[in-house]
Amino acid sequence: MHVGIGDIRKSKGLAKSFDWDGPYKLEGIDLEGPLKLDLKVTNAGSRVMVTGPLKTAVRIPCTRCSEDIVYPLEVDLEEEFLPIHSEEAMTRAKDLLDGTFTFENDKVVLDELLRQEIEAAFPIQALCTENCRGLCEQCGTNLNRETCQCGPEEGDSRWAALQDLKAGTSVPKPAKKPKK
Repeated sequence: MHVGIGDIRKSKGLAKSFDWDGPYKLEGIDLEGPLKLDLKVTNAGSRVMVTGPLKTAVRIPCTRCSEDIVYPLEVDLEEEFLPIHSEEAMTRAKDLLDGTFTFENDKVVLDELLRQEIEAAFPIQALCTENCRGLCEQCGTNLNRETCQCGPEEGDSRWAALQDLKAGTSVPKPAKKPKK
């Protein structure tokens, strides 16, 4: 997706609107339903500013059970684009982690900005339901759908003494070393 900016590049302060409401595909992201953009693209002199809301929904896996859920997203975009061959863009390009967006041929390409903003808005822990039971650690059964046949997990034998303390049983004390 791109926005032609030849008309606003003529003078600092000129702006235009860019709206999108429809299906869209972004690599690595499963959009569910339409992508809605209501952007303002402004000539800010040495750069072009892109601002405005983004609304969509994404299909992502539940953190606990891995079932797909549809998660609605609303993001306010505010990003600058520099001319690709400008001195500032070249200087920033030396820092590989800078993340500067550039444009060329009077065209701002929005795809990478949209992808990054949507991914950054993903929840840290997406749950299908608040009380999702997740997957059995032993057999992988989805515990929201069925009960697995696994028995209680045996603990690491190195922690057995602590389990005895928790259970209230006594643990033999180590023998004292003779004095010399």
